[in-house]
Amino acid sequence: MACKGLHEEQVFAMEVLLQKNILQSNRVGSDYLRNTIFYGIVGLLFSAFGLSQIRWLGLQAVVYLMIGLALLWAALANYLESRKYK
Repeated sequence: MACKGLHEEQVFAMEVLLQKNILQSNRVGSDYLRNTIFYGIVGLLFSAFGLSQIRWLGLQAVVYLMIGLALLWAALANYLESRKYK
C-alpha cells in the first residue's frame, strides 16, 4: 500500500489509529448499553413511585412521575444509540 521506504511509517501509524478506533467503538457500544440498563431501572422506580403516591402527594408525585418518564426516554435514546455501534 505504500511506496517502499517513503510512506511505510505513515501507513503503519494509520493502521494503529484504525485499530484504536475499532476498539473504542466496541467500548462505546457497551457504555451505551450499560447506561440504558441504569436509566431504565431508575426510570421505572421513579415512575412507579410517582404513580403509587399520586393519591397522597398530589403534584409532588407528578414531579416524580415526570422524572421517571424522562429517565425512561433517556434509556430509549441510549438503546437506540447503542445499536449504531454493533
